[in-house]
Amino acid sequence: MNNVDKNQSIIDFLIQCPSLSANPLFFNYVNAKEDSTQIITQANDKAVNKNYVDGSILKRYTFTFIYFKSVAFRPVVKQSGYVDENVEDLTDIQNVVDWITTQSASHNYPSFGSDCIVEDMQVLSENPNLNSIDSTTTPPLAKYSITIQIDYMDKSQKI
Repeated sequence: MNNVDKNQSIIDFLIQCPSLSANPLFFNYVNAKEDSTQIITQANDKAVNKNYVDGSILKRYTFTFIYFKSVAFRPVVKQSGYVDENVEDLTDIQNVVDWITTQSASHNYPSFGSDCIVEDMQVLSENPNLNSIDSTTTPPLAKYSITIQIDYMDKSQKI
């Protein structure tokens, strides 16, 4: 049996994303500071598991990226060549969504070991979600998130 830490595998995979290389990355720890990124694991209901006759089980691993970006409380300047800070920040996060989507289309998945074969990886939304804006900090921070779901076949109990 090949026992691979799926959490570490996810971290190793995601740090390859060019949009994530410049900023600190935290795992299951929220550091609400500008440009910090968190990976938060989510519970996956065992009812989702699909058992096969040969002992294999189709399972799911879900996690959420949380991003904190400073927010500009200014109206958008309606001039050619000007990019609003909030639009720019959302584009940075969208680049991660696009990178994950591209990796999935190329079947380039994190390695869960020889006993677990990744079958699909997808971002559960087309664009990042704006969860909240904290105006009590300086600068004010927007909290964005994206959720990624990985389906894999666990063959460790295969007969």
